[in-house]
Amino acid sequence: MNTRIQSSSILLFAVAVWAGFLFVRATGPDDLYGRDQIKVAGYVLDIVENDAWLWQEDHEGNFASKPPLTQWLGALATEAYGKFHRLTLTFPSWLASLITIFLLVGWTAEQFGRTAAMWVPLMLLANNMGLRQILLARSDTLFQCSIVLLALGAWHAWIDRGKWGWIFVGSLAALMTKGPLGILIGLLGLFAVFLRRREDSSEASRESTPSLPWKGIALAIVLACILPAAWLYTANADSGGRAIEKLLHEELIAHSVGERTAENQQVWWHHLLPIAWFLSRLAPAGLFATAALIRIWRKPAVDHRQRNAELFLASWLIGGLFLLCLASHHRFVHLLAILPPAAVLAAQQISMWWSSERRSWMWALVTCSSILPLAAVYLDVIDYHSRDIVSTRESAIFTEAVIEEAGAGARFEFFRCHPGIQVHLASHRDSVAINDLSATLESESPLYLITAAEKELKERATLQGVQFFDIAVRSDFGDSEVILLASKGASGANRPISSRRPALMILTLLSITTAMATYGAHKYALSRLNG
Repeated sequence: MNTRIQSSSILLFAVAVWAGFLFVRATGPDDLYGRDQIKVAGYVLDIVENDAWLWQEDHEGNFASKPPLTQWLGALATEAYGKFHRLTLTFPSWLASLITIFLLVGWTAEQFGRTAAMWVPLMLLANNMGLRQILLARSDTLFQCSIVLLALGAWHAWIDRGKWGWIFVGSLAALMTKGPLGILIGLLGLFAVFLRRREDSSEASRESTPSLPWKGIALAIVLACILPAAWLYTANADSGGRAIEKLLHEELIAHSVGERTAENQQVWWHHLLPIAWFLSRLAPAGLFATAALIRIWRKPAVDHRQRNAELFLASWLIGGLFLLCLASHHRFVHLLAILPPAAVLAAQQISMWWSSERRSWMWALVTCSSILPLAAVYLDVIDYHSRDIVSTRESAIFTEAVIEEAGAGARFEFFRCHPGIQVHLASHRDSVAINDLSATLESESPLYLITAAEKELKERATLQGVQFFDIAVRSDFGDSEVILLASKGASGANRPISSRRPALMILTLLSITTAMATYGAHKYALSRLNG
């Protein structure tokens, strides 16, 4: 088969794997109530509804816990589409997943061959966390992509003396997505320089391992820090000091060396949790990567470039896992930062089992066609009854009934209810003050009040002179109920439709930018596969 055709087939397979997992995830149950995704949705809605582009708050008034790149992209996608939707909210994740796949496929093909590159998409997505990352309303997937961009830029700066722009863009994206930890993890692979120097004994071997251009790398990172520093300074001044307090003190410092308050942090072995999650939540990629690490130690590659690549991945993976273990704040979703090196090592390990590319193709297709239905069964049958998904489903059912009753363009007020209700209604409003209940319910304007504290509301509103409560919708929600109350003026009022329309200018610019980013990653992968 022609080399170019083979390369195109591998990329087509990579896109098919990405599209297959995206379809399974998008058609599966929504888990918006899990993993703090409600907070990210709140940040995005604060931009869309309140024009809060500089800094954002969630529905409870808490300052955004991460820099704004993820919520900026989610808000732009929402504005472009003209409607807040699950796919616009998770736009940064599913786009970043595709770009990450292209970059890793191309790099793996250049270092370990096309057979290994073929398995990278499956190893990246065919695990518990990979399945989540492709449609995740969090910053972790975009953070992963920025780390990959930085790490591969550092690799090419070391080996090929190129891709300086990658280091700049990767560092900038990491800082604006989740902070300086991304730069640290992205550069961990360069520890392979010292490992390689220790291994090389002969002068010829030493000459085959290039020195590290620290000055160029440092300059690219310093330049990338200018924009994040300017944003942080401006946001901190505009928010009255809340930006630095939240992002640096509460998030960066407290989560690294702060007080251990979580239940799983009260025992000494809580630092080992990331290792256990690596072997379980990232299985089978984590298990295959562990086997690859043992092989790298016991039977090093003979080829100099391949040996450099092995040590680069091992340093990236082990160093990143060590950092996650060292921190005082542990969540298994953080493992997405070290999933890329694990996926590449796992793919290399699998490729060594078959010398025939045709046989590897057969097993890759069989694996993909088997994994996707199993993933769908897991999401639609097993995961369907989890607490977060049940809560998300109950919230969606209630809000659908609310929109049918009041109309998508109705004015909604909220009192003592879960922020997820507002998210499903694409709203970001302050809760009604407890002293303003009568003004809301007795209003001659068509208003609707949503609450999960019916008893308290009725008691307070009765003391304020409200005699009649028009409950338009009642629905189960968790262990209690949530209701929709209509004001006096809502009786007989028309059901207004939403006035929001797609922003064609933003849609055009976002489409062009997305196409350029995807094309660039695709071109990199294709050139490495052909080379």
